[in-house]
Amino acid sequence: MRRRKDPYAAVHAVPPADAASRDAIHKSDSNAPPPTQCNAALSAGDLVVMALLALWTLLGYTMTLYPSVAGGDSGELVAESCHLGVSHPPGYPLFNMAVHIFTRFLPFGETPAWKANFFSAVCDTVAVMFIYLSLLLWMAPTGWTGRRAAAFTAAALFAFSPLIWTYAVGAEVFAFNNAFAALLLYLLLRYTRYQDISSALWGAFTCGLAMCNQHTIVLFEVPIIAWVLWSRRRTLWWRELAQFTGAFVSGLMPYIYMPITAIWNPQPGSWGDVTTLSGLIHHIRRADYGTFRLYASNEANEGLWTRLYLYGVDLSSREIPLQLAFPLITIGILQTVRGTNRQLGWFIIAMYLFYMVVFHSLANLPISEGLIYGVQMRFWQQPNVVIFTWFGIGLGYITNLSSQVVGRNSKAAKSAMSVVCQVACFALVAIQIWRWHELCNQSQAFYIRNYAQALLDPLPQNAVLFVNFDLQWTSLRYLQRCELRRQDVTILNLSMMTYNWFATKHTNYPNLQFPGSRLVPFGSVGDGFSMARLLDVNIGHLAPRKRARIFLGGKLSYSDQDFNKKYTLVPFGLLDEFKSLSVPSQPLKPWYSSQQKVRAIIRERLPVLPPEELYNDETWEWTIARDHGMKELNWATYLLERTIAEDPENLSLLSEAAKPMEVSYQFEPPQFWNPAANLKNLGLAYAQMVKSNQEFSVSKDPFLNDVVGKGVTDSTRFKDRASARMLEVWDAWLRVPGAKQDPGYEAIEGVVRKFVPTSVEAQPGDNPRKQSQRRRKKKSAKTKKRGKK
Repeated sequence: MRRRKDPYAAVHAVPPADAASRDAIHKSDSNAPPPTQCNAALSAGDLVVMALLALWTLLGYTMTLYPSVAGGDSGELVAESCHLGVSHPPGYPLFNMAVHIFTRFLPFGETPAWKANFFSAVCDTVAVMFIYLSLLLWMAPTGWTGRRAAAFTAAALFAFSPLIWTYAVGAEVFAFNNAFAALLLYLLLRYTRYQDISSALWGAFTCGLAMCNQHTIVLFEVPIIAWVLWSRRRTLWWRELAQFTGAFVSGLMPYIYMPITAIWNPQPGSWGDVTTLSGLIHHIRRADYGTFRLYASNEANEGLWTRLYLYGVDLSSREIPLQLAFPLITIGILQTVRGTNRQLGWFIIAMYLFYMVVFHSLANLPISEGLIYGVQMRFWQQPNVVIFTWFGIGLGYITNLSSQVVGRNSKAAKSAMSVVCQVACFALVAIQIWRWHELCNQSQAFYIRNYAQALLDPLPQNAVLFVNFDLQWTSLRYLQRCELRRQDVTILNLSMMTYNWFATKHTNYPNLQFPGSRLVPFGSVGDGFSMARLLDVNIGHLAPRKRARIFLGGKLSYSDQDFNKKYTLVPFGLLDEFKSLSVPSQPLKPWYSSQQKVRAIIRERLPVLPPEELYNDETWEWTIARDHGMKELNWATYLLERTIAEDPENLSLLSEAAKPMEVSYQFEPPQFWNPAANLKNLGLAYAQMVKSNQEFSVSKDPFLNDVVGKGVTDSTRFKDRASARMLEVWDAWLRVPGAKQDPGYEAIEGVVRKFVPTSVEAQPGDNPRKQSQRRRKKKSAKTKKRGKK
């Protein structure tokens, strides 16, 4: 066979089989350009542009960083980094150690959360730099005009695409993963170009190290490892294989951190039992969730093609401006499968498809829910590293082609066209930043921190709080473990209490008694305990002085029969308090007075809710407003129940109870409240106002707005307005599916039908605006019908 003429050609040509040729191949490896010589391929201009790109990117991220804790897993990850604990599976030891260094030693930044957020900004900046370097490396042999501008543009578009930008300004593992993905791609290109074993060894080490952060990187690593080993199949002897293995295993060494810190530095709230080999493996392979699942559920949901379609829609409509994604990416792909690197080009296509098909086949997240869809989108960042590389190659080809065509007969025209292309590239970046800056600018977003403070600060001294809502858990963990706020409060995660390893965590909570190993449903076989049994030993059997007040955030893990017989939940601000049914409840007036103090603290800590125009249902901030609304409705229902039972004449409390119900009815979609319960209770509140012997003060309108009793001519006749509104609300309730099964249906129907005709049609859960629109449409249809006659 003939010897390859080009020493820098792809390594995939079939090498000679004889021994002399093998020696020649080993010799060519040893004579490959050293790393310094490889870097020398970068001109001074390339380095200056890269430095400007990095500074610009990092500055843009820094100016838009979250000032405090971000959403999702951010609070928990930063908390475990602050005290060097163990994060949720697979543990993220590298992230925890790196962020600990940042939060401990970074000389600037006001809060640990800001410093951790800055770490993510640095990571995505590194990813941007390696994308730029990869593009220069790929386009270097082409001699294309404007390739530096194309590389700059593609890397900058990646940096300020909304998906990347969103996770670059908050502490999460995804920015770190982007840096590893971009580094692996660069090392792969460098290895293929220069055939040096050092790039392969660095790649093996990076593969191991990246596995200590985000496990989805394995969907890049498996193809890359197979590619490199196959390319070296003629030279791969035991010594070289041992070198690769040693480099990979060395990269995995941060996992040793987890058992060490679990043994010597156990922390309440840390995940898993990693003190044994089996427990460590259990944790690393994410067995608590399901090793090959993102979501702990077996329910069927959207399939592969739906998920791929949504990815494509996001890519073309959001991530790359002006609908340029598919045209330029297609051109870029075509260019990669031509020329000397065609085999590598085909391999990168295969690697990308491997990620997309395998990941979306295994992903079982129910993306019909906005928040869960937002969670899945996070995993699209890794393949976008490849996407923006293709985009840059396509852009480089177009800019070069434009210059060549226009400047075919004139150097001046060619130079002018080159300038025009560069200006167009920079304009594209400016459009990207302008389009997404407002959405991605989190520099004033204190909402999650404020929400956590509104949960924590109203609690009494030495309270116990069980949490079963992710955002509450992660944000509270951060406040307690990093900012050392309200450390007297004991906080436990109900979901974590259901795992077998929770038995090893009991000693971390000395002020609580656990009557079994873990939390289980009532009636389960084994040594677990139900929620009622846990409350029995910590409330029911203790003297009043020793009892800790126990609260709940979110919902109980199990709806147990024994719990409902013994305990109830009483609203307490944005939480609920466990109360024994065997103990008389506090009278209405002192309870109401104490709760007004709690609500005042909440208003002070959480003065404004996240604006809906900036935070849709794919964001964690949106859930704050959602939870706040549900708790207000819960408070109103309980207040109405207590008022009717203990002070039915109190118009002030009745009108206060009606307002949150009106907010839900008028402004919120029916899926966020229960029409069967809410409409009946709202009508009941107005009915009780009408029955009351007290009179409203005319100095202030007691109702939410003028929608209440809008048909009453004199707006100061408040009881007439209450009566009219009662009939409207109950008329809507009568049409709710399931209302007929209510014991009070016939009585309410009798009242309503005396005054409201049955011809007015309304759909269950319609708010007044929709009902009015439906009436107008019906009236218009009747008018048209008469006109035809």
